[in-house]
Amino acid sequence: MTRETAVEVSRSRAWDEAGEAAAKPLTVYRVFWLFLIAGFVGDLIEVVFWLVTRGELTSRSSLVYGPFSLVWGLGGVLLTLAFHRMDDQGAACIIMTGAVLGGAYEYICSWVQEALFGACFWDYRHLLFNLNGRVNLLFCLFWGLTALMWVRLIFPALCVFVDRIPRRRGGWMIRVAVLFLVCSTVLSAAALCRMDQRHRDVPASDAVTRFLDEAYPDSWLKERYPNMGILDEIGW
Repeated sequence: MTRETAVEVSRSRAWDEAGEAAAKPLTVYRVFWLFLIAGFVGDLIEVVFWLVTRGELTSRSSLVYGPFSLVWGLGGVLLTLAFHRMDDQGAACIIMTGAVLGGAYEYICSWVQEALFGACFWDYRHLLFNLNGRVNLLFCLFWGLTALMWVRLIFPALCVFVDRIPRRRGGWMIRVAVLFLVCSTVLSAAALCRMDQRHRDVPASDAVTRFLDEAYPDSWLKERYPNMGILDEIGW
């Protein structure tokens, strides 16, 4: 067997393994692993993109602690649930469906953040074909292309990776991750809600709000979320 033939056989076996892994039924265990990986890698991608395009090394995390993007993590779950077993669909169908779903998802995320925290974490009003500054045509197309890559390449590869993690070890890792993410998410939400209260001149009335004022003042939160804009300050 020549070297080229051996490479082709190895590649064929890898594709077969990925296809078999992707065809397995979805479980909570597998979906949560995809959520973790998408949230961490998505945060890393944004950090690198910001560094390359703007020359700035800044935090892109959704949480006050930990390099993790809830938007990317939940987006990975959305793509998984929406496109599971859709690998036989044409590329155009996947791209169009992904663009619509991704745009709707991004719009909802933006609206929820503004409703809960009185702040926006992205603003597309400076881009053409935007809808209320929450989504725009270009990024919707990115969602569509991401959906195609997810269905054809990323999801099968991640399924193989997850299946190779020893189940007992993976279970413990999941428990630790759940505990950390729950604590960090609750603390992040509390800090951002308290920031919104401060901007509405609501005084600290108990030990919790006083702690949040001292530990997470506006200056600290704006450094952690450098792309965040307060609605009253940016004219929304």
